[in-house]
Amino acid sequence: MLQILPPHPALRPFVKAYWYLHLQHKAPAISIPIAPIPESCLYFYPKDRLHVNYLDKSTQTIPDNIITGQVTVRHNLVIPNNYLMFKVLLQPSGFFRLFGIPMTLFAGSYEEINLVLGNEIKEIRERIENAATFGQMVSITEAFLLRKIVNYRVEKHAIDAVLEQSNFYHFSLDQLAQEACLSSRQFERKFLERTGVSPKFYSRIARFNQAMKLKQKAPQLSWMHVAHDCGYFDHNHLLRDFKQFTGEVPSGFDFEKAVIY
Repeated sequence: MLQILPPHPALRPFVKAYWYLHLQHKAPAISIPIAPIPESCLYFYPKDRLHVNYLDKSTQTIPDNIITGQVTVRHNLVIPNNYLMFKVLLQPSGFFRLFGIPMTLFAGSYEEINLVLGNEIKEIRERIENAATFGQMVSITEAFLLRKIVNYRVEKHAIDAVLEQSNFYHFSLDQLAQEACLSSRQFERKFLERTGVSPKFYSRIARFNQAMKLKQKAPQLSWMHVAHDCGYFDHNHLLRDFKQFTGEVPSGFDFEKAVIY
């Protein structure tokens, strides 16, 4: 069962939530489709290793501690027999503000946190691996992050508030730049270093994610209805995004198995 805990109040500008999921099964493999989601996270896998199958037939064994930037392509997660996930769901600018490392390095990839942050995070990983409960994992992580925010690398900017808006994709680049008190070029540069992708691409992923959530929640709705509710110009634009982000047409996508949130 999925468990979710909120962050310490002092960490809310950097962290959205902590997730915990422990699955045990005897099947040879459980493959779950993952479509692009507008988020970046830190993941720890204290039990069996996770594998990823991409649509181009390539595969990847995931390290036991990773940072994920913006997911840009559909892939399938192959869930091991003893799967334990501890996830730190970050604010859109959270990692960049804490560590000053541009998210362009992590867009569309799974990178080992140890290789990015060094021995300090290696100790945290080992303590999380030995923790007995979800609460202990959160406490270990928060002690580390609370130390980090004392000297965090990047001050909050108006663009960070813009990024946290749930209806981000309804606005034009010029409108968002104006709200952040930046020129369009400055906005795009700051946006890119915070999220790893351009504002236009991020907006497409956010809108598509909203459409997928709506369709999964209300499968009786037509794609034309979903497109209208999510602000698409027409349903053909939604179908174009569907093909790009999932590699399939809607009738071929398994909504029952898919992880959409």
